[in-house]
Amino acid sequence: MLQCRVFPVLVFTAMFLFSLIGVSFGKEKYGKCIKYAIGESKPALNGDRYCLTSGKYVYCREVECPATQCVKPLVPSHGACLYCPGTCSYGGAIYQIKDRVLNLDGANGCTCRAKNVLRCTKVGQMSAKNMCFKKHRLE
Repeated sequence: MLQCRVFPVLVFTAMFLFSLIGVSFGKEKYGKCIKYAIGESKPALNGDRYCLTSGKYVYCREVECPATQCVKPLVPSHGACLYCPGTCSYGGAIYQIKDRVLNLDGANGCTCRAKNVLRCTKVGQMSAKNMCFKKHRLE
């Protein structure tokens, strides 16, 4: 009978201690991202996944592919979302060539180029906090 009372207390204590030291088991929500342990498998996705490793975790923004507006969308050489000639598919949205957009890393700007290529600056400090919590629009 004592075992029935002690076991739940031990489980609760272990969970509490893991929360104090920041250990994560399995995926969990982190702002607009999913936080995975390094090496943890990620489920198949009907869209794109942009990931950044920071510390003991991998933070991923997972976005659905936007609808294309052309008759014969093109298959990208990188990423998973189809795109139309003269556009880029990035972060769940479609952009026209020469459009500027904030990189999903939350720190750098990108410009849409031909063949679904984005040219991005690498001057801003990338962080999981920027990627997962910041609005991604250039003003």
